[in-house]
Amino acid sequence: MQRPLGPSSPTFPELSAPESEVCEDRSDFVRWALEQLHIDFSEVHGIGHVRLPARDRSAFGGQAEIWLPLDKLEAQQLLEPLDWEGRFSRWLRNRLCAGESAMHVCPGEQPTAVKDLSDRLLHAYHVERGKVHLGGCRLTDFPFLRLSFAANENGRPTLRHLFVAHDGSSVSSSLVADLCLDKLQRIEKRPPRIDATTLGMLTAAGRHTAAKATTQRDPEAAVVEPFLISVVWIKHASGQLQFTIGESTTALPFSGWAKLLQAQPFVAEKSGASTFHLAATDDGCVDAFDEIVTCEQSGRHVLRQDLVCCSVTGKWVLAEFTESCPVSGQAALDTKFGVCTVCQQRVSQVVLEANICGACRGLGRTNKDDPRLMWILGEHPGLHRWKTWRLAETQYVYIAEASRRLKRLLIVVDKETLAVRHLATTSRLIAGWIPVAPAAQNELLH
Repeated sequence: MQRPLGPSSPTFPELSAPESEVCEDRSDFVRWALEQLHIDFSEVHGIGHVRLPARDRSAFGGQAEIWLPLDKLEAQQLLEPLDWEGRFSRWLRNRLCAGESAMHVCPGEQPTAVKDLSDRLLHAYHVERGKVHLGGCRLTDFPFLRLSFAANENGRPTLRHLFVAHDGSSVSSSLVADLCLDKLQRIEKRPPRIDATTLGMLTAAGRHTAAKATTQRDPEAAVVEPFLISVVWIKHASGQLQFTIGESTTALPFSGWAKLLQAQPFVAEKSGASTFHLAATDDGCVDAFDEIVTCEQSGRHVLRQDLVCCSVTGKWVLAEFTESCPVSGQAALDTKFGVCTVCQQRVSQVVLEANICGACRGLGRTNKDDPRLMWILGEHPGLHRWKTWRLAETQYVYIAEASRRLKRLLIVVDKETLAVRHLATTSRLIAGWIPVAPAAQNELLH
């Protein structure tokens, strides 16, 4: 309110209540407060009738009952005024705070015990041939703060509620709704304790937020004092869920506001899959049910990621039953391999045709400028005597074929060491390749 100014009177800023999306009609607040205090109250046609306990009558001049203008104008005689600084409002505030600087309240709908959370969490999971249970859960009370400012909304007295979280940050309107901070009940017996320093810090943070919100709307305005300060105790839950299948056990930690806590998917360590349906492999790895499949070779239950597709049969099998074909680079069951009659490599049946592998069938013409051939000739200089060359390579070897006149030479060389793995000759008069004995190889290679 603007004070009257004299010739040298200082200017006082007009006091304002901070804006808030959480507002409460004064009459609704009175009804709620009397209900929380268990005071005999009734209402007829907007007039509230309060039967005062003996301990409270002195605050009203010894009266045993009073009448309140809840939905009527306060000008009527015999009605107890409800103005914020009147005796009724001061009495109501003192009774709510029970002699302390703040009232202690909590959301009426939040879980208050571990059993209130267990069903919500445990029923979300299905464990094949196993079980899930709480491996530990702790409920901790965190203090939020509600500062209630007297205001006027469209001609009706109201309270604007501003909320501060336990860390001093402001609380969004969505979180107010989610945590049911607009549906509070008074804690009557043994509320959690909050030390004066913490309460002071939260109150200071709330006043700062209120002042900031007020000056953004009107830079000259100053915020009014809160009519009521309430400590709102919010339950926070932390712990872990434990999944047990046979002798295998794994855990899923959880943490969050108890009112909002929902079961989260289990994220498997090996497959990385998120799931509410768990199972275990034959070797005891707990993972997502959909990621566990059957090896078509052994019948074992294993992770999908541990299987490879046999390029010959199309079966999905454990890698331990397969080999990598040096020609195709694809895996195949080790029982589906054969030996190429030309290069003598062990290759998968899918690349064999008439017992000759795809590399040997696909030898391509090259010359001595080919770096691969240069390496081979540099290591084995006797090969320079051959003029015409064809070349192919597989995962591990170079396959080179030389020809001159009626003779042909085949050399299979290790790609890393250039050591000769196989050496053979033939001619146009001979069918097939004839291996060169080790004792005779030196004459051809040097």
